[in-house]
Formats: sequence, C-alpha cells, structure tokens
Amino acid sequence: MVNVKEFIMNASLLIAIVSVSGLLYKQFLVNASPRLKNTLLLALAIFSGWISMFFGIHLDNSEVIFDLRFVPVLVVALFAKNAFFIFVAGFGIGLARLTFGISEAAIVGLYNMIVLSAAGMVLQLFFPRLTRMKRILLSVFTVNFINVLFVAFFGVISFVDYLSLIMPIVLPMNILLSFLIVWMINDLYHEYVSKRNLIESARKDPLTKLYNRRAFMNYFQKFSSGERGDEPFVLAFIDIDYFKQVNDTYGHIVGDHVLQTVSARLLHNLRSIDIVARYGGEEFVVILPDCTKENAIEAIERIRETVAAQPVCVNNIEIPITFSAGLAASNEFTAEQLLKRADDALYEAKQSGRNKVIYATAEAICS
Repeated sequence: MVNVKEFIMNASLLIAIVSVSGLLYKQFLVNASPRLKNTLLLALAIFSGWISMFFGIHLDNSEVIFDLRFVPVLVVALFAKNAFFIFVAGFGIGLARLTFGISEAAIVGLYNMIVLSAAGMVLQLFFPRLTRMKRILLSVFTVNFINVLFVAFFGVISFVDYLSLIMPIVLPMNILLSFLIVWMINDLYHEYVSKRNLIESARKDPLTKLYNRRAFMNYFQKFSSGERGDEPFVLAFIDIDYFKQVNDTYGHIVGDHVLQTVSARLLHNLRSIDIVARYGGEEFVVILPDCTKENAIEAIERIRETVAAQPVCVNNIEIPITFSAGLAASNEFTAEQLLKRADDALYEAKQSGRNKVIYATAEAICS
C-alpha cells in the first residue's frame, strides 16, 4: 500500500535537514542569542514540515498521499524550552499545508497539526518528572498514535481501510523513523552543548565563575571600538584590601572562599548587562555600559558598603573584608588611557587608606 521509495526519499530529506541544522548550530550559532536560536529552530521545523508535504508519499494505485509533517512537531516538543514554541511550530506547519491549496484535506491537516501541538504542550508538563529516555519514549509513541488515529477518523480514507491496510505498515515505519531522527538530534544537541560549554569554560575563571582576563579584554575592545554601541561606559577596577593577610592567616582555601563570596556579591548587586571579570589574583574589573559616572560611583559605593558590612563567614569564623576601587569613564579618556587611569585611581585608593572608591577625571583623580 505504501510507496517505499517515496517514504525513503521523504525520510532522507528530513535526515538531511537535521544534519545541516546540526552543522549550522555547532559551527555558527554557539554564541548566538537564544532568541535567534529559537527563531531558527521554529523556521527549520516549519520548513521541514513543508518539505515533507511537498514530497508527499503516495499510496499504491491511489492519488491519496500522506507525509511526515508530524516529525518536526515531535522534535520541537522534545527540545524546545518553551511550550509556546510547540504550538507555533505545529500551527505554522498547518498553515503551510494551505499553500498547496485550500480544501477539506488541507483544513483537516491544519486541525491535525493543532491537535499534535496541544499534545506536545501537554507532554512537556510531565517532562520534569521523567528521565530523558522516558521523555523520548512517551513523546514518540504519543505523537505517532495521535497522528495515526486523527487521520483514521478524519482523513479521506475510510476508517476501516486505514486501520486494516495502512496503519499496520505506516505506524511501525513512522515510529522507527521518529526514533532515528530523535536519536540524531539528541546526539547533535549533546555535541552542541559540549562545544558551548568548552567555549564558555575558556572565557570563565574556574574559581569565581566570572569572566577571565582574556574575555574581559575582548569585551573591552568591543565597547571601546563602538561595536557594542556608542553609549559611554564606566570602567571600574576593584581590589580586595589586605587579601594577602587573609591567605597568610587563614590559608588559601579560605582565601578562595573569600574570592568566591566577593564575586557573588558583585554579580548580585550589578545589572545583568554589566561585565564582571576577575582580572587577576584578588583584583576584579567591571564594565558598566550606558552608565553615568554618578550612577557608577553610587553603584560601586553601595557594593563596597555591602561587602564591608557583611564579614565572610568560614568555619564559624567571621573575616572582615573590604575593597578599594578606581573608576574612569570612556567619554573622558581614550581606550588606551582608560585602563591606566582606572588602575591609577585604584592605586590612589589603596595608597590613601583603602576601603574607598576613587574616580579619575581628565584633570585629576578624586574621591
């Protein structure tokens, strides 16, 4: 009943799209924004459904065709982070069916995709309680059975003929293909995550999980050149006071805990758009984009007061911690001068008593 050659061609097209998509993600989209990745995933899902419909699978001695448009919905249900994306993918594929002409079969196809999308959204509600393998098994069998039963009840072939002649062949083939494509995507996804984590680890300090010096310099170059926008930014160097004494008195393990605690307080008290990095040793550096010098001084002062007011507790021992900071603004210095002037301001803060914030102006360094 089923044209095997057309089924193989249809399946091969989906596999090819999966392979090209995996290559695209791993090679070009590792550092892309989540919004771009999600948009591309949805576009590929809808395109895959349309391709499957374009190369429909004929039944022998009949003009009736079926396709594998349900597979992209299954994939999105398993891998999308937002349940709404499942509906968008299914509804988009359903609308794509109308590009081949508006008919009763096209309307039924649209409803089929909406039902499958709803099923995928419901499945995601159970995912947190299931292992990865159970998610795959549940999704593959649920989506395939719903697809087959919907076509059997509402399709152009009689219910009895569909269940007796087509379902025994089509359902097993669809399930096997679903497992193959899900396995491929799962493998490609893990490769993508591994590469992303490897790149991320190369940019992060292993102790504090802040950006490292190399990553900071990359961001600094982008902000200085205007690649990240033309708005002025403020650069702040921060250095923990008397940190060597902490290491000498309590040991390096305690010193590491102090670094981690100060790092966490910096991140917690700064904006998500601010770039925080460990510059080296007990020294940190912060880029505050789109920020006036008054706001930057206020922000760093607030963090300084918070750190000073909350000693770091290790093994029931409270260790008082303070830091000194030097700030400079990009609209007052060239990129080359900015680093030096902020560092000079930090040095001045250390030399004039520590536990203070000093701002460097074009005329002088002032607190």
